[in-house]
Amino acid sequence: MVAQRQPRTVELRLFPRQLRFVQNPAKYPAYIGGIGSGKSFAGGAKVISRLGRTELGGIFAPTYPMLRDSTLEGFFRLLDDLTIPYEHVKSENTITFANGHKILCRSLEDPDKARGPNLDYAWVDEVGYVSGKGWQIVKGRVRVGVNPQAWVTGTPKGRNYVWEEWERDATGSEFDPTHPLYRVHTDENPELPDGFSESLGYSGVFAQQELGGEFVAFEGLVYPGFRRTENVRHVDCDGWATVLGLDVGTRNPTALLVLRHSGDKRHVAAERYQRGMSSDDITDAAVAAWEQYTPDFMVIDPSAAGLITSLQQRGIRVRKAVNDVLIGVSTVTSVLPDLTVDPSCVNLIAEFGAYRYPEGSRGNSDNPVKENDHALDALRYALMELDKPKKRIGMW
Repeated sequence: MVAQRQPRTVELRLFPRQLRFVQNPAKYPAYIGGIGSGKSFAGGAKVISRLGRTELGGIFAPTYPMLRDSTLEGFFRLLDDLTIPYEHVKSENTITFANGHKILCRSLEDPDKARGPNLDYAWVDEVGYVSGKGWQIVKGRVRVGVNPQAWVTGTPKGRNYVWEEWERDATGSEFDPTHPLYRVHTDENPELPDGFSESLGYSGVFAQQELGGEFVAFEGLVYPGFRRTENVRHVDCDGWATVLGLDVGTRNPTALLVLRHSGDKRHVAAERYQRGMSSDDITDAAVAAWEQYTPDFMVIDPSAAGLITSLQQRGIRVRKAVNDVLIGVSTVTSVLPDLTVDPSCVNLIAEFGAYRYPEGSRGNSDNPVKENDHALDALRYALMELDKPKKRIGMW
């Protein structure tokens, strides 16, 4: 199926740092910024700057839903605004232009599937959620053309390989010859409404990361035993039982996890993680997940009383979660050796690397900081329910 979009005429405006990023010819530019700092807009504008040549490019995102619903949706809007005609072949997930320019659109859930084509350029969006292996594979594909170039956009997620490559091992500035870093604060975007940053209520190191685009080191991690190399992988769960964990957000994201289990083994097979969902949206998402995965039950924060009642009225077996954070942390910690997470669950994986205790805390008497915890709360609810002692029936 070929999707064709009708253009509208709107001027494309870039603020100064965005424009410098788009025009930078270096091998590996990075636009790392806070929420709403125009990251995907800048990444898409840089693609558009190359459309005058007949090239083969690539647009990559951590998961297919993120690619479809965020990265490509914004890029198509840019093309429409600039009245640039194109064809999106959904069955192949390619975008082609009249001059023969072609873009391959791919997710990096399984990085090995990105091997193969030789690209003139590549854009990796939301790079903080992409594995180091995924980025290395994309870099290896960009090796032909007049100016082979691979650029990344995203918000930092701790001091991972992105920090190592652009800040620790480079100058950490716009003037680096191979790895220019454009660090953009949320407030630099003139298109945002007044008071946007303040309305989010972020503070401390979390604000430095989520608003300032800074690579912060989260000290006092709650789950230091979580290792991407050991806990993140695909698992064949055929025949395993299923439960759902749901953490309801208002200003914060809503997180819905699909947890498969067999014996002592636990595997998070899928996640739904979205901001700005209304109560009806959350209800519909929960019902859709129930119908898709046919779980034994769904575990929800007991404070979401209205949602629980609504779901029960629709025939869903809902259990109110035990909302004791310290016991929940202990439960998650105890199952880490037997816990695996599918690579597509990028938000849960990121939270494992950022969920922390307050500064100066001993870690055994204080609750963790209420940040970077939405998917982890959903996981905690489900695991604690599975960990409950089974009722004994009969004489013992």
